[in-house]
Amino acid sequence: MVISSLVVETTPDTTQQVAGELAGIDGVEVHEINGYKAVVTIEADTLDDSHAIASTFITLKGVIGVSLVYANFEDDPTVQQAAVR
Repeated sequence: MVISSLVVETTPDTTQQVAGELAGIDGVEVHEINGYKAVVTIEADTLDDSHAIASTFITLKGVIGVSLVYANFEDDPTVQQAAVR
């Protein structure tokens, strides 16, 4: 399992709406809203899956930036397979 933490920056009038939409995405949890930023985590099977989920954030109305803070992917089976080769 891959766990990633991100900060999603929004326009001032859309923060709550964006947080609600983010919380509705499978594998995404909103932990905190601070001003116009939401702190979220993504739990996904692989790093590619996590990236695919995070890539959808910028398509949400009101999102103006997405920053990766942390990613733990040591349990990603695709990374494990690549290391064996």
